[in-house]
Amino acid sequence: MSTATATTQKKSAKPVVRSRTVKSVKASQMLTGQALLKDMKLYHKQVVATPKSARDFLTRLGVMTSDGKAKKLIRA
Repeated sequence: MSTATATTQKKSAKPVVRSRTVKSVKASQMLTGQALLKDMKLYHKQVVATPKSARDFLTRLGVMTSDGKAKKLIRA
C-alpha cells in the first residue's frame, strides 16, 4: 500500500466539543480545548461535592436505583 493511499484513507479527527448554557447570558456556547476541560472539572466538583449529588448523578446515568442499589447492567 502506498503512503498516498494510506494518508487519504485516514479519517480526520474532530475536536471534542461540548455545548453548555451560560446562565448569565441564557444562551448556548460551544466549548473546546482548555475551556472544555475547565467546564468538565467544574462539573466534576459539583457532582462529587456531596454524597447526595453523587447518588443523583449515578441515578440519572442509570447505574444506580433510586434506593441506592447498583443496577445489574448486563443480563446473562
